[in-house]
Amino acid sequence: MKNFRTLPVAAVILIIGMISCSKGDTGPAGPAGPAGPDSVVYSAWITLALTYVPADTLFEQTINAPSITKAILDSGVILSYVNFQETNGTYHVIPITGLLGFGVFEDFSVGQINIQSVQNVSFPYRYVTIPGSLKTGNSASTQKVKGYTIQELKSMPYEQVQQVLGN
Repeated sequence: MKNFRTLPVAAVILIIGMISCSKGDTGPAGPAGPAGPDSVVYSAWITLALTYVPADTLFEQTINAPSITKAILDSGVILSYVNFQETNGTYHVIPITGLLGFGVFEDFSVGQINIQSVQNVSFPYRYVTIPGSLKTGNSASTQKVKGYTIQELKSMPYEQVQQVLGN
């Protein structure tokens, strides 16, 4: 019977102890940390100034591109665009693949882009590098960046890529 009386007393003490305990006020927030590096890098608009190379019968230009690293070449994505102006003055930012009719081709190596064309073109040009962070599938064509394959990103208008990547 003695144990039966101590059980309610212990319960009351426990309940009072729980009710009287409370969290203290939240302290002030600490200072903001430094901004992290942005992984998506884009160049300024570069006006193409191709030079004729008689031995190749092509126009060529090499652009310094420091954001193109071995890691980008191995597992990232490189997108490139031209700012195309129509005869009426309207501008369109299009993937460089839209200039295949002009015979424009590009190849990438560490730190540079080599552009070749069968015609002398002088469009403003921009490149965007996106590092890979997660390997999926068996080939580069199945790698995804924010839910899109590399081929889908390369065929998107520049404005849509900006929206997808949040830039």
